[in-house]
Amino acid sequence: MIAMHIPRLLAKKRDGHALEQNEIEWFIHHLHQIPNEQIGAFLMACQINGLNAQETTYLTKAMLEKGECLPKQDDAVDKHSTGGVGDKMSLILAPALRACGAIVPMLAGRGLAHTGGTIDKLESIPGFNTGLTIGEMIKNPCFISRQTPEIAPTDSILYAIRDVTATVPCIGLITASILSKKAAEGIQSLVLDVKFGRAAFMQHSEDARALAESMVRVGTELGFEVVAQLTQMDHPIGCMLGNSHEIVETIDCLKGAGPHDTMELVHAQANALGFDITEVISNGSALNEFKSMLERQGVDSSIAQQLIDDPWSVLQRAPQQYTLHAEQSGFIADLDALVIGQVLCEAGAGRSVQGAEIHHGIGIKIHHHIGSKVEEGDAILTMDGPFGIDVQLIQRLKNSITISDYQVATSSRILETVAISDCSTT
Repeated sequence: MIAMHIPRLLAKKRDGHALEQNEIEWFIHHLHQIPNEQIGAFLMACQINGLNAQETTYLTKAMLEKGECLPKQDDAVDKHSTGGVGDKMSLILAPALRACGAIVPMLAGRGLAHTGGTIDKLESIPGFNTGLTIGEMIKNPCFISRQTPEIAPTDSILYAIRDVTATVPCIGLITASILSKKAAEGIQSLVLDVKFGRAAFMQHSEDARALAESMVRVGTELGFEVVAQLTQMDHPIGCMLGNSHEIVETIDCLKGAGPHDTMELVHAQANALGFDITEVISNGSALNEFKSMLERQGVDSSIAQQLIDDPWSVLQRAPQQYTLHAEQSGFIADLDALVIGQVLCEAGAGRSVQGAEIHHGIGIKIHHHIGSKVEEGDAILTMDGPFGIDVQLIQRLKNSITISDYQVATSSRILETVAISDCSTT
């Protein structure tokens, strides 16, 4: 039956015809029985011909319903980012939202290519458990954990094959992958950070807008409120990049001492969900919720307190410092986030192959941002790395810096906001 049915379904999608709901549901229901080459053919047909609005909704619902879900809660909210260099907003936002009274069931992922992963960053904290069971999630008012095998289980199959068949960029497949997991959290509201630019998955704002509209529309059809923010990802976010390093900056942010660009995004995301986190940052309750989240997810209470008081006494830090200095006076005109992210990944802060171990202590501190005036000899970047690092990596890091005689203008990272009223239904 499968051998006869699948070729017909593949031919239909190959020839540019839209699939019916029952066909997509059948495909997902039988996914574990379908050979990988036929799944790959299906994905390639989707990549080439696209998935229309209805097909994308059908696929997302089928993937969601194939797995288990957390109970729906009216005050449950979450955030998702398409990834970036220095993107640590989830770590700050989750406890801040909890301090405002929200339930935050956040499923997060590991790093992909040059982009850092929230789970990898949290695993730099000794004892932090990123593998909560569904039962533990249900009892937890605010958590950040990995996807379980029971939640949207077909997504892991499809994603692994997308990764090796050059079908990752399909907007319909991206939408279904993300929202089948987010809908399983039982949330009422979701804010999406859809990045565009050199170091983003979507290079151009038009592509990011199309993805944002797709996810907002499908999320709304699944029964929760969704708003997306298109944000620029040409330059790194914040001052600290890397796993341990971004935990350090997260604590600074929760203490009210975070970089402006990072906090702009965090506040905007909270506002999109209907919360003003200004007070809970200033009065320390967001920081207390961060400590409570650590303890609920396995970190010893004394270690959690020590982390907040003196982060580097707890976290790994690579032993050798490599500082890059300004070779002329002027203004910082560019810090290429793609190059910086790639260097960090290749140095060991990320993975070149799936499942590889990472070094949590490798990272970068940015001393001067875009638009800053510098004098010759001023420190621009400092990389904490291993002894005997490849000099070519340091040279590439050096090449990521551009100093100009003229000051470049800086602006908000947020290009626009996409709500359901902006979305097409075709």
